[in-house]
Formats: sequence, C-alpha cells, structure tokens
Amino acid sequence: MMAGRAGRIFERVRVTRRRTIPLPGDVLVKAGDAVQPGDIVARAEVIPGDPYVVDLQAELGVRLAPDQVAKVMLRRVGDRVQAHERIARVSVGLLDERYALSPVTGVIEFISHAYARVLIREESQHAAPVVVVNVAKRLDVAPMLIRAYMRYHEGDEVRQGAILAESPGGFGLDYCYAPATGVIEKVCTRTGTVTIVRPAKATEVTAYLCGTVTEVLPEHGAVISTTADYIQGVFGLGFEHWGQLRVVTRDPREVVTAERIGPEHSGAVLLGGAGVTLEALRRCLELGVTGLVTGGANHADLCKLAGKDIGVGITGQEDLELTVILTEGFGVMPMFPDTYELLRAAEGRLVSINGSTQVRAGVLRPEVVLAGSDDDGGSVRSVEECLAESELERGVPVVGSRVRLVRQPRFGHWGRVVELPAEPVLFETEARLKAAKVELEGGEVVLVPLTNLEVI
Repeated sequence: MMAGRAGRIFERVRVTRRRTIPLPGDVLVKAGDAVQPGDIVARAEVIPGDPYVVDLQAELGVRLAPDQVAKVMLRRVGDRVQAHERIARVSVGLLDERYALSPVTGVIEFISHAYARVLIREESQHAAPVVVVNVAKRLDVAPMLIRAYMRYHEGDEVRQGAILAESPGGFGLDYCYAPATGVIEKVCTRTGTVTIVRPAKATEVTAYLCGTVTEVLPEHGAVISTTADYIQGVFGLGFEHWGQLRVVTRDPREVVTAERIGPEHSGAVLLGGAGVTLEALRRCLELGVTGLVTGGANHADLCKLAGKDIGVGITGQEDLELTVILTEGFGVMPMFPDTYELLRAAEGRLVSINGSTQVRAGVLRPEVVLAGSDDDGGSVRSVEECLAESELERGVPVVGSRVRLVRQPRFGHWGRVVELPAEPVLFETEARLKAAKVELEGGEVVLVPLTNLEVI
C-alpha cells in the first residue's frame, strides 16, 4: 500500500462489487463465469412509472371551490397510496358519500386546489403493461357511442394526461384523461373501454469490473470480484465507465490540452498530469473518450462541462458520457509521482473508473480499478480493509501536519497546521467547533474545523 498526497494507492487488493437491478428480472451469468466490464449481468423489462392525474370533480361528481379541496382530501402530499385506495371523500345529502380512488400504487406529488386535481406518481414496480380505461363510465355515455367522443383512435400514440375523450356535462364539458403514455390498441363499443399498451424499456446492469462472478443474487444480479491495483481519488464527475488506459502527458506536472487528444483515443481512459483545459474536456466528449484521470482541474471548467453548478457534496449523477477523476484536488495540481507511475506503467490495460463522490455523511470517493493484477496465490486483502486501515493511520492533525481541505470554499487546497486552538472556535455558521489554523501553500492562513481536514 502507498499513500499519495491525496488519494490512496493499493496494489494487489481484492475489489468486490454487487451488481444489481432495482426490480426482479433475469440474471445472465452464473457463478464462476469470467466477465468483462461491459458484459450484462442482469436485465429486466420495466414499465416507467407515469404521473397520474385524478380529477376530483369528475370522480366525486361535485363542483369544488379551491378552499374545499383540502377538506375533502383524505391523504396529503408525500403520502404513499395503494391502487384503488380512497384519497378523497365528499358527503352529498344525508346518506350519500362519494369517494375518489387512486388509480395506481404510488406517491402523491401535488394537489392543485385551483383545479381540484391530484398528481400521483406511479411506482414503476407496480406499473401494468396494459391499462384499460372505462371511457363510457367516466363520461356517463352509452358504450356504443364512445367513438363519437374520442380524440384518439386505434394505433394512435397518446401521452399521459392528454384528453382521451370529452362530452357535454352538467358543468360544461366532461373530460376523460389518458392515465398512461402508450399506444391505443382497442376502442371497444361493447364495453365502452379503451385499451392502452404501455411501452416497456429494458433496465440492465453490467459487470463494471474485469473479474469473476463469485455469487449469483437470484432475479437481481451478481457479485463480481477481481484482484486489482486500486487508486482512490479525491473528487470525480460522472458515473461508471471503462476502457483501455492511454497516457497523454509526459510527466505528472503537465496539463492536458486539446492538441494531445485525437481520434485514436475514442473509447479510452486517459491519464493526464497536473490539470486539464476546458477545451480538452470538450474534445474528450466530442471524440468519445470515456474517462480522464488527472491531478487537478478548474472547478468552473467542470461546471461548464456539466452545464450546471457542481457542489462537492454528491456527484456521479451527471448526464455525461465522460468520467473525470481528480487525484489531488481543484486547480493545477501535479499528480503524486507514485500515482502517476503506477498508472503510466499500466498503459494498455483495461481500467474501470467511477467518478461518484460524496464528502458528507457516508463518504464516497471516486475510484480507478486496474483489474488483472498478478495473483501469485498468496492471500489478498480486500480494498475495504485497506481503506479502513489507512483512515486509522492518518489520525488527527498536530502542529506541523500536512493536511488537505475537504469542504468548500477551499476544497482540495493543501496546507500545514501551524496552530491548534485549545478551545472550540465560533464560526460564521454559529457552530462552535474544534479547529486548526492552516497555512495554505500560497501563504494564506485560514481557520478550519477539524472535521473539514484530511491529514496526509
């Protein structure tokens, strides 16, 4: 194990990942199978959950003023409801009680008091592939006449919430809305119903690692393990990618520019040095580069690349075809020589990377996994054991400790502890915390809570 200035390096460790789909489906591998990162481990056909609109006035058969909607509701925003569960009730006369029912199992997302409508987000695991709407009942018309009131016909695509049919009613027009997105398969004048077939899409999970299936999780996926060299970064952008490792800098102090990236790098994971320009990042996207590992990068450039502000709290959900991993921090920061040399020597090997980062509760760091490390038959420790041991070794800061700041506004900056106040310090947030005075590499001295420091 080697500890770099920021990230950590572990050679020949066991990396194990659970690869599962969210809903029951088909597992396509068996125990003992050798897998590549792009191999599909499990797949399920999923009907996306639609937002369903319940028209309370149509369901209850009464006119509701905006101030009456809250009074008739039995459930509130955020409540989970079952299909056919009562969500609203109104009394008509002395004996007549009418109910509005949830058409699906899901969560109430919004209640419109002005229009007396309720939006329920269907849970995808309960979504039915076929939806039958009783148009005749909704509009109170004879089944044989529903074609006269339909806005759509067999074979038409219809979006959830669109007006499926309409007819004159007691308060103007009565509407029947499409409860789901799909294709109209049948309009039945005998039953007065319309059948909508909903499109299914496949959800699947790949192996991510080049390794072996060590356990099958019935209907949900598998456990993949490999012996690998492992590098933990300090910040990342983008989710899982993999590709052949290619070096585009001569040493860890160089910055990656657009001129260094060409069509031959399509599908590869690139090794940089101290930083990367915005033009180079955009060229990576243009040419189909899957990943870039570099010492540092400009935070503003990463925001421009993602098209939105990026906090350091949680990343990995960005809609990007490029994963960027920083091994040192923000700015132009030369990669630690040991990190650079390990990666440079691995040029041509298959590498898996994940930029997901979480620096608050439940810390999660980006990772670089160089699978296929030589296994001489000796015992191999898990990467989790090595990371836990590394945390203990780092300990608490003392005067003279070299530290890295892990919270904004100076996330990724380096310095040295010059003083440890004996008493807790009151910060601008009005929190009183144990703190350290840190002299940054540029000479500035700042006061930082101990929880915002990482000792190297």
